[in-house]
Amino acid sequence: MSKLRIAFATPEYITEKHFDGGLANYLYRTATTLANLGHDVHVITLSQTEQAQFQHHGVTVHRLLLSNRWYAVNRFTRYQFPTALHWFNLSTRVYQKLRQLNAEQPFDIAQFPNYSYCGLFSILFSGIPHVLRASSDEPFFEDPEKEQTLDFKLLQLLEKIQYRRSRYVFLPSHGLRETLASKHAVRAEVIINAVDGQTDNPNSAVCDGLFPGREFILFFGRFERRKGFAVLAHALQEALSANEEMYAVLVGRDVATSEIPSMAGYARSLCREIGERLIVLDPLAHDQLYPIIARAKLVVLPSVIDNLPNACLEAMALGKVVIGTRESTLDEVIVDEENGFLVPAGDAEALRKKIVYAWHHSNLEAIGSAAKQKTLEFSREKAATALLNYYQSVIDDRRRHNA
Repeated sequence: MSKLRIAFATPEYITEKHFDGGLANYLYRTATTLANLGHDVHVITLSQTEQAQFQHHGVTVHRLLLSNRWYAVNRFTRYQFPTALHWFNLSTRVYQKLRQLNAEQPFDIAQFPNYSYCGLFSILFSGIPHVLRASSDEPFFEDPEKEQTLDFKLLQLLEKIQYRRSRYVFLPSHGLRETLASKHAVRAEVIINAVDGQTDNPNSAVCDGLFPGREFILFFGRFERRKGFAVLAHALQEALSANEEMYAVLVGRDVATSEIPSMAGYARSLCREIGERLIVLDPLAHDQLYPIIARAKLVVLPSVIDNLPNACLEAMALGKVVIGTRESTLDEVIVDEENGFLVPAGDAEALRKKIVYAWHHSNLEAIGSAAKQKTLEFSREKAATALLNYYQSVIDDRRRHNA
């Protein structure tokens, strides 16, 4: 395969202080793997720092600041469209940068995430062959009141336009493919995520301060309802109260709703009687997070809705036993009692029982080994080969249509 010039646009990347999502980590693995294979890879990312392009592990990174004029538009509209205008702002800046770079040397292909609509204007006006990677069913809010706002309705319109103008869509899970097919009549390809159980220069300083000599349960990810965080909080309240030897660590970004102003505070309030056995941490970079995952006895990821999350694959790659949920895409990799455990989504009592059952399970080491073995199907090499083949098919298809 000939070497390609590839552009990725994203609202987050691991070089930026504000990143905390799976998208940034997915792009880092993908971009660096493709760069190591000799491809010319560029990442255009939202940033809080103004800086010219720079090299990061073989990838050329371009930082973008948002334009101040959009803040004026936000004020003019009396803040009725705060999220939509924020993403319009980013989409405009991405289009400007992509057009500049493409004029200097044309890109063979550009990849955009469905999240944030940061490629919308580029999709509409750039003419560069592109693929759209669906990382979730957008827009998805944790607060039902937002669904009645004009901002939400505009985001729904942007979602429809983005899918309608994107002929080539791919995603990492069969569950999301079925959702998009029924909701948007989108035909999408399933292409695996790359995952591994290694990180550069692991830093165990935070891990060493956690319950020395004690075993603990771990959750990591956003503290939001779609990740099952509220369900987990209730399950932990009962499980920790009934098992004095059990400890828990929660790592991630706090999320607020109109009903729950702080998910982290919600968990603390439920577990206040055993608060010393619950630790809540802000998001951590992988060099600090991976040692914590490696030390955990169990990883609990009770998603209500998800898209084969990186958190699940990362934990399994480190040989950890994951308690996941059925019909949430985690069951696409977890087989109950074989390489992890499964419970019905949204059922706090079932989750509590499974946590206690798994905590005392006599075969955790073998189940963890089976989990690690399963993730060999998601190696960087296999993921890169599948993605490059998909890129080439898109490029060839575009050439046929333009001939």
